[in-house]
Amino acid sequence: MVRKFLIKKVYLLITISVLWAVLPLAPSGSAAENEAAEKTAEELSAEIKNKQGEIDALREKISAYEKSLGEERSKATSLRNQIYILETQIEKKEAEIQLNQDEIEETELNMKNTQAKIKKTGADIVDKQNKVSKFLRSLYQLDQKTDIEIIVMNESLSDFFNQAQTTEKLQTEINDMLIGLKKAKAELEQNKSDLEGKNLLLNELKTKLEERKANLEDQTDGKQIILQQTRSSEARYQSLIAELKQEQNKINADIVYLEKAMRQKLDNSGNKLQDLGDVIFIWPVPGRTVTSSFRDPDYPFRNVYEHPAIDIRAPQGTAVRAAASGYIARVQNGGAKGYSYVMIIHNDGFSTVYGHLSAIYVETDQFVNQGDVIGLSGGMPGTPGAGRMTTGPHLHFEVRSNGIPVNPEDYLP
Repeated sequence: MVRKFLIKKVYLLITISVLWAVLPLAPSGSAAENEAAEKTAEELSAEIKNKQGEIDALREKISAYEKSLGEERSKATSLRNQIYILETQIEKKEAEIQLNQDEIEETELNMKNTQAKIKKTGADIVDKQNKVSKFLRSLYQLDQKTDIEIIVMNESLSDFFNQAQTTEKLQTEINDMLIGLKKAKAELEQNKSDLEGKNLLLNELKTKLEERKANLEDQTDGKQIILQQTRSSEARYQSLIAELKQEQNKINADIVYLEKAMRQKLDNSGNKLQDLGDVIFIWPVPGRTVTSSFRDPDYPFRNVYEHPAIDIRAPQGTAVRAAASGYIARVQNGGAKGYSYVMIIHNDGFSTVYGHLSAIYVETDQFVNQGDVIGLSGGMPGTPGAGRMTTGPHLHFEVRSNGIPVNPEDYLP
């Protein structure tokens, strides 16, 4: 019986030693976690709930703007209609920016809440570790005694068996604590993972906020350009729309025709685009802030044409680089008042278009490597190459697959 009792004791010690080795040390509190711990869980939950209420209200407001815009877009195009759409889009963008800011604040509150949970779980782990350590010391002291010493220590055999039962109970308590420690460790790891996810979400929201602010500027500038171009005259507005549609249709037809013609020319001359390798695009300018997305429903001049590109914010005169190696199929220099662009055709049926260029450094019928500077960005109203309908410095960037415009963001890293 004594030997069986001691074997159990040794087995328990080995089990605890193994489990203890894999358990985490209690996490030390960072400055952010200590700050989070200053607020109670109830305070944080109340703040999060209030912020969620503000977010829901803003989403309803944005939904109402979208409904109003849909109704207005279905009407016949007029100057009044266009100005109303632009003004509503401006109000909608302002609401979206506020929504974005509230979502950032909500995410930060959730992060503080998670940090508080990490702090609490860390304290729980410390408490459980201390208790297990205390029991381990007691078992170790008992383990130092021989069988005879254990029997002699007790006045009777009954006392010995009581001690054995106490040790059995001790074993159960330690096992329960070890299970609790493992559970606390899993909870700690989950909270840390949640915190990392919230950090990623926070960065995405901040990027989106910058894009929406830039888009708001474009909407505001678009309204002023319409008013300047038409001088509040309906007749001038209708004439301007007709001219712009004709210009855009011609540009699109030229691009589609030239792409086919140039690919055939290269095949006949033996210059194979396949030799350039697979197409993997890079961003053509350093910035990655998209002010107007592909086929953006809020594009300021959507009634003129469906936006077949993305507009990338870039200071006037930024170096524009070939997004992939290819062949210069078109160089259109619009001069002081026209629209300037370059088209490059690539392998795999792709082509790219770079618009609003203030300077062009390449010529038709030449090959370029990925990253080569092909010109300088423009877009500032009234500057060479910008064209008449532009809202500010940016690069108009198109990606086409077999002549059909596709979303560039689906192909950019």
